[in-house]
Amino acid sequence: MQKNKESNVWKHILKTVVRVLILNIPAVIILLGLLALDQLSWVSAGISLIIFWAISGIIVFYVFKDLDNFMIYLKKLAQGFEPDLPKLHWGLFSSMRLTRTFLSVKNLWFNQFLSDTSVMENLPNPLIMLDKEQKIVFANISARHLFSGTLLNSKIQSVCPDSYLLSAIKSVFKGLKNTQTLDEWEYQDKNDKIFTFQIKIDRLPAPTKNGALVAISFFDITPFKLFKRQQVDFFANASHELKTPLAIISASVETLQGPAKNDAAAQDKFLSLISEQSTRMTNLVQKMLQLSKMQIDVPLNKQKKFSINDLIQKVVTDFDVRAKAIHKKIVLTKQPHLPLLLANRNDLYHVCQNLLDNALKYSEPRSTISIHTYLDSTQPTCIVISIHNTGNPIPLDQQQRIWDQFYRINNAKKSIEGNGLGLGIVQQLVHKYQGRIELTSTEETGTTFSIYLPVDA
Repeated sequence: MQKNKESNVWKHILKTVVRVLILNIPAVIILLGLLALDQLSWVSAGISLIIFWAISGIIVFYVFKDLDNFMIYLKKLAQGFEPDLPKLHWGLFSSMRLTRTFLSVKNLWFNQFLSDTSVMENLPNPLIMLDKEQKIVFANISARHLFSGTLLNSKIQSVCPDSYLLSAIKSVFKGLKNTQTLDEWEYQDKNDKIFTFQIKIDRLPAPTKNGALVAISFFDITPFKLFKRQQVDFFANASHELKTPLAIISASVETLQGPAKNDAAAQDKFLSLISEQSTRMTNLVQKMLQLSKMQIDVPLNKQKKFSINDLIQKVVTDFDVRAKAIHKKIVLTKQPHLPLLLANRNDLYHVCQNLLDNALKYSEPRSTISIHTYLDSTQPTCIVISIHNTGNPIPLDQQQRIWDQFYRINNAKKSIEGNGLGLGIVQQLVHKYQGRIELTSTEETGTTFSIYLPVDA
């Protein structure tokens, strides 16, 4: 240890002498030139050289020593350490200004690093970074939420044991490709929920501070996949629903052109059938267009404030004649002085009209349909519209499916016309105004649809 210290001292002395000699080369050349021209005596040249050596020694001792310490400090920073700032001299030959400038830049870099880390931490898409051993050295909030358990310092194989993904990661680590993209990758979380991601694997230009070499970005395309699947189902179901009325119309036309050509009674019968099926198709197409407009997120129509009680009264009045014709009764109970609702009146008229129409269709003969409007006691800024009827309850295992497009419950009255689109449209219209719709249906209490609509305070 002592020998090493002595060796370092001699190396430092030798380095200092060499630096002084190098600094005095211009002065020696000038002095020799002056001596050669007899412009300077040997005594004066010697004194001048001693002065130059003294000044050079001071510069080397203060400036170069500070620079040496500063270089050692920079090397340690480059190696990932956080060393203490070296002690630097003050004065004419001080390196403190240089150091201060560097520290300002270092603080700027550090703040930028914190900002970049904060951005990555709060990205909506999961992001994972791997070191050379394929261990996770960084995982943002979204990644930690998606992949349960401890991620940091875990091998990527233990988190995503998928051969397709691991093969892509391996090829990037081997340098076969700097970027790999997986168009569709499915992952099932601990709650058995299935996500579909597009994955991008990138080799970083240089290792990060925590040793990361590869970044893996997960882009959630689950809603897009679901929409595509729903779109395919929608057109398949729509084609099926249109097939029956078209077939009936086609057969009726053939009959009118053939056997019933001169039969007035048969012509009336088949023309009536054609009219009925045409109306059915028209209603179906209109509802499909309405659904399509909502699914492509058409902007909300111009909204106005109106009284929900006045709207419900209008719906009840419009249906009252029909209810009496089938020997049923509609009873409306309104809580007075409800706050005005900001929405499109036609949208909510359609919602209430559809639910009341279903209540009249599926309720027991000579029964009463009850409608209530009131403020939710738990949420005073929420208006509730409930429509209740008695009759065959909706089976529990089908209560979630009634909102699906073209779905009709198994025990529905087969004689009642319908296409299974109405409740899907109702649900989307309610959601359009940040509301929700709930269903309770039992043998004892009957069926109740409750609509909750928030009111701007």
